[in-house]
Amino acid sequence: MSSLAFAVAAPLGGRSPAAIGHGVSAVTPRILAPSGRSASSGSDGPGPSGMASAGLAAVAVLVGDAAVRRQKQRHSKGRYGLSRTATVGDKQVSQQYVNLTGFPFPLGPLLARRTVRKKVGDGIWTFEQEQSLANIAVNVRMTAIELESGGLWIHNPVAPTEECVALVAELGLPVRFIVLGSTQYEHKIFVGPFSRKWPDAKVFLTPQQWSWPLDLPSQLYGIFPEGDLKDGDKNTPWAAEIEQRVLAPSVRLGSSVGLNYGACETAFFHRRSKTLLCTDAVVFVPEQPPAVLDRAELVALGRSNDNVVLDLVAVTNWRESGDAIREAQKAKVSLSDDEYARIGWRRNALLALFFGPDGRSILNPTEAFDSISGKWIVSPVCYSLVYSGEIRQAVLDWSNAICKWDFEQIIPGHFAGPVRGTPSDVRRAFEVLAPGTEATKPAEFALPWPFPQPVRYRAQDLKLLSDIKGLLTTLKVI
Repeated sequence: MSSLAFAVAAPLGGRSPAAIGHGVSAVTPRILAPSGRSASSGSDGPGPSGMASAGLAAVAVLVGDAAVRRQKQRHSKGRYGLSRTATVGDKQVSQQYVNLTGFPFPLGPLLARRTVRKKVGDGIWTFEQEQSLANIAVNVRMTAIELESGGLWIHNPVAPTEECVALVAELGLPVRFIVLGSTQYEHKIFVGPFSRKWPDAKVFLTPQQWSWPLDLPSQLYGIFPEGDLKDGDKNTPWAAEIEQRVLAPSVRLGSSVGLNYGACETAFFHRRSKTLLCTDAVVFVPEQPPAVLDRAELVALGRSNDNVVLDLVAVTNWRESGDAIREAQKAKVSLSDDEYARIGWRRNALLALFFGPDGRSILNPTEAFDSISGKWIVSPVCYSLVYSGEIRQAVLDWSNAICKWDFEQIIPGHFAGPVRGTPSDVRRAFEVLAPGTEATKPAEFALPWPFPQPVRYRAQDLKLLSDIKGLLTTLKVI
């Protein structure tokens, strides 16, 4: 997932917020920008650069308002207070974890995080927690693999709450290796604290780790690595069981404004289970929300009234959808909580993936959601803002290298996983980056359903990201 601070800071010449901690927040931006139409003249308003700048200028106020409302609601209901506990085995353990990093809006939850552990294969477990910004949330995933040589190999650690530590310890295996598969803040933030719970474990990092505004060594953020991951390295301690391919473009994004953003990721192939492990490269949006997300909040997001997201869409007249939102809010519609949760999850996914999808897609998310769900895709934010410009060919070369593995399932860092996925699925996802491909236009040739369909994004939902991409390209950021 792309970074809120990167998206905000780059067009403003690097004067906007950085993350407190190692790197810029990697949570997808989820806030809506004002309408581009001029109220006084009735003209079409500013062009793409003006739209992008106006949208980004509105982020601070809108995120702040939504974040304050969300935290008040959560804490008033006691769902995420410091005293929250869970039972692991026969013990009561705390879910407390105070996180105030990610300036100016910390990556929530701020005070406590629930951990959901699931056995997904022979000697393979996933551990999911929530990550949130404003009142939109997604899951973030850690994967633990039991090595045949003994002990656990940990991919992308999550917050080491007492509950999380107890769930790992309950497996009865020592943690031998902790691997960070990305340079993104949301995954990097917990490497240091997690490794201190298992001080004998060796830590390995994807290269080009960075921080902003000062690019400081990882050690100053409590991360003491054994070394960097190397592409195709056959000398790693796990090489007999797990292969790796590293995306490390020679060009760093945002160097013209002092960001030096390393858009790097390491993909892994676990031979025994034929599993591809990645972080943000591809996602699979499921019909049902991840279990770790708060159902009550999805229900609230699915309603038309008392909904901060729809209120913001209406007040900003986003893509001239204000009237449609207000009409929907006037209607007296009563649905079941299950239906509200379904709508809320669809809105949540669209906001997480598109930054600011079309206002009508937020109001009635079915068609937009169906266009990106149930298949492996490159997330729209990564497609537009991370895998663009000068590094696009490097990303394509990396994806082609990954597809030489004969994997049968994929475990990504967000959304659903593991889900069946093959090299053909990954090639299809990355086809949007191929030269000459128009990612918002139907493919020139495609077999009819039920054959797999090409990945495409709806132009009206991708519009804001396209505008921001144009601005960043003009500024030579990407």
